[in-house]
Amino acid sequence: MNLARHCNLCDHQKVNLKDGTTCGLTNRKPEFNKTCSKIALNEKFQNQLKTVNIEYQKVKRTKTVTYIYFGVFLIIGLAVIIGGYLLGKYAFDSGVVSTVPLIIMGVGLVPLGMAFGTLNKFHQEVSNTKRKKDTIDEVLNMYRINYEIDIKFGKKYHGTQKVYTDLNVKGLYG
Repeated sequence: MNLARHCNLCDHQKVNLKDGTTCGLTNRKPEFNKTCSKIALNEKFQNQLKTVNIEYQKVKRTKTVTYIYFGVFLIIGLAVIIGGYLLGKYAFDSGVVSTVPLIIMGVGLVPLGMAFGTLNKFHQEVSNTKRKKDTIDEVLNMYRINYEIDIKFGKKYHGTQKVYTDLNVKGLYG
């Protein structure tokens, strides 16, 4: 079990390159069985919880755009490949393989790569942000802490977007 996952949420955590994660109370590596009795889940915990949930929601919000992008570039790529094939079949009907249709078909691979690359990137981002969220949720379940978070995204201006969160934690210290 990775005990540092608990410490990553705790206000007592100390981190340095020599020792890694240590407890600020004992100045030693974390030493507990399942849960730490002296864990301090305050501001650091709330900030990490908000950040992870905001990242996860941001990625999920791009799902529709990602699939539209995938569909459009898939159609463009296939159309270019089919167009190159048909050009070679009907325009150059001499039976000799021509370079022009092959080049056109090769160019059609570029939009296909863009389509599948974007889809793959989206799935990796969803997987990574979900894993981070699940890691924190798993630690919180050990302490019987539940939370509800309401995230509202404001308008995006010049690449910057305001995010409003309302975090309600249940079971913390009680």
